[in-house]
Amino acid sequence: MRFDANFGEAEALQLKAAILLYGGAKGISFASVHEPYRDSKGAPYLDSGRPITTEFLRTLAQELGMRVRAEILPDNVLMHTPEITAWWVPAAVRPMFFASTCDGKTLSGKLFPHPPLVFCVEGNHSLSMRALFENQRPDSRSAIAVAPYWNTSAPGGDVCLGSMPTPRSAGLDALEEWVHGFFGSEFTHPNATKLTNHPEGHLGLWRDLNGREHFPAKWLVPAGSLEQWLCGKR
Repeated sequence: MRFDANFGEAEALQLKAAILLYGGAKGISFASVHEPYRDSKGAPYLDSGRPITTEFLRTLAQELGMRVRAEILPDNVLMHTPEITAWWVPAAVRPMFFASTCDGKTLSGKLFPHPPLVFCVEGNHSLSMRALFENQRPDSRSAIAVAPYWNTSAPGGDVCLGSMPTPRSAGLDALEEWVHGFFGSEFTHPNATKLTNHPEGHLGLWRDLNGREHFPAKWLVPAGSLEQWLCGKR
């Protein structure tokens, strides 16, 4: 088989190995790598194969140009892999903006206290978040809560990005841009049935908090532990 690849000049590529994946309805459970050979008549075939090792996968990733550059993680980062970055943001007073066509328009642009939050970016285009009960760096056992915001869904905390300005990457230098993009966009609609324990619901919560300095943790809806949430994304 021959390809023309843009490596500066045309290069003939040859089959070096084949990876076979085995599994069932629940997903892939085993993989093996096989080397190609030719029989006496020139017909290609694969050898019996061997289990894939971590070293093989590391070499494969490097040769495909997917080497992860070493980075020193800042204190606010909770998890960082080639696919997922999660970090926490301390409690703060920030403005919120609501679309002029929604019931929250009278609150748009006003200042509100916000709970400490955990943001999670998957790839370069998927954002989810949870709230924290305590204003300190969480660990795996820390209790988390539903983020009390429109445009988010309770089951996984997924954010409907809509017109939200998003960074071009999920690199460590872009984390603050994700936070600014979220709070700088307009909240337009609820995506979940219960975002808060406040007796007057979501808009009642923010009407009550307008002008205050601290977010009362009693208005948060529990959502398990940080470990359960983040490890469920892997």
